[in-house]
Amino acid sequence: AMLRPSSGHLILDGIEPYKLGASARSRFRAQHIGLVFQDFCLLPYLDVRGNVLCPTLAGNSTDPAYADELIDRLGLAARRSHKPSQLSAGEQQRVALARTLFARPSIILADEPTGNLDPENTQIVLEALHEFVDSGGCVLTATHDQHVADRADRHLLIHAGRFV
Repeated sequence: AMLRPSSGHLILDGIEPYKLGASARSRFRAQHIGLVFQDFCLLPYLDVRGNVLCPTLAGNSTDPAYADELIDRLGLAARRSHKPSQLSAGEQQRVALARTLFARPSIILADEPTGNLDPENTQIVLEALHEFVDSGGCVLTATHDQHVADRADRHLLIHAGRFV
């Protein structure tokens, strides 16, 4: 809901975001769409808890205790007060995922969410995404990892910029 599609329509939770004004569309994005980037996009001056609480800056009012629950569930309790530079790639990705889950979106868009991770962290991230789906959420993942693709309910293959 950032760039207007060149054709077709986007409807999410019965709402067409491009019929909304810019600020309403921005609020819609913050409330409904979670993003997990391959390169984490953590704020370097905030600790783990501060990064997980970031969605509150966009107006998402979620109980801060839920941030602590996610930090614990994703195995980051001992790293709660550490800054991103003090974390491994796997820990940073789990913080990014906790931040996204904290906002309680309807859909998560995940770009290579396990691309920089070892098998143990890959498993933790995939399990958390599956729990999100099992609770009624939707995850759209772009991946080159067949193990990640094998966990999906549906596959869309893109070759040379086109669905095949």
